[in-house]
Amino acid sequence: MKKIVAVLVALTLLCSCAAALAETRLIIGSGPIGGAFYPIAGGIAQIINDNVDGVTVNVQVTAGGIENTRLVGQGELDLGLSSSQQCYDAFSNTGIFEGEGLQINVLGTLHSTVMQIVTLADSDIVDVTDLKGKKVAIGEAGGGAEQQFKEMISILGWSENDVNMVYLPYDQAMDQLGDGLIDAGCVYSGIPAASVTNLASRKDVRLVNVPEDVQQLWAAAVDPFLNVFEVIPAGTYSGMDKDIFTAVQRIQLSCSPDMSEELAYEITKAIYENLDTLVTFHASAATINREAAPNTVGANQHPGAAKYFEEAGLK
Repeated sequence: MKKIVAVLVALTLLCSCAAALAETRLIIGSGPIGGAFYPIAGGIAQIINDNVDGVTVNVQVTAGGIENTRLVGQGELDLGLSSSQQCYDAFSNTGIFEGEGLQINVLGTLHSTVMQIVTLADSDIVDVTDLKGKKVAIGEAGGGAEQQFKEMISILGWSENDVNMVYLPYDQAMDQLGDGLIDAGCVYSGIPAASVTNLASRKDVRLVNVPEDVQQLWAAAVDPFLNVFEVIPAGTYSGMDKDIFTAVQRIQLSCSPDMSEELAYEITKAIYENLDTLVTFHASAATINREAAPNTVGANQHPGAAKYFEEAGLK
């Protein structure tokens, strides 16, 4: 009898160990709290946890797309939210990732992310050309706000000394803007950005316009598939009484090329068949278009994702 019990205990332990080994744990890189990346990454994690058997995804707070892309490309993150430009730079070993040899794939496109340069409604800053000599928060080092803002400065023909740039998380930047400690803050996020909405609940704000001549210069310098200009309508935030133009990119879900085809397939299926759930995490997820999801740019689409889109009749 004792031998039978011992055998049963051993089998139970063996089965438990096998189950533990069978479980896959993944980490998704999000972004700073106060932007859209953080809640959307949380929504993606929950969707995968609820719909893909044996997989647990945890969210890691990061500085944003640059850090996500680098960590995915180095194999330190399994998934990350990255802009199309960041995917391109990583995959082609150019731009901000030149010489780093990052290895990256993408699963599908997600929401639009918007360069929102925020100032108070009574500020004399109207267009981006008014930012020279001003104190501007550009997010955390390694985030998409930094990349976009510095790219814009280059387009304008300015040096980085022409603007007093400070690195602050979005929430802190909006607090300092409200207190008059900085002149503007750049938030690179879907709309509405929680940090901007919070400030607008206390003080009227507006977004700084990218005028047509700057748009033309920018479009001539950057691949049009990676950067477009769209209208952000008046009333988006309290105090914003005019439409403005700003730079917009599509966010993509980056992943390691080493991810198995089966896992990439199941993750892609779970996300794009549960977009109604994802939109409950952040309103910007409403801009995710399932039919356009396969139209990734900048890096190779993972074969598992391509398989799902083909089977779903989307590619």
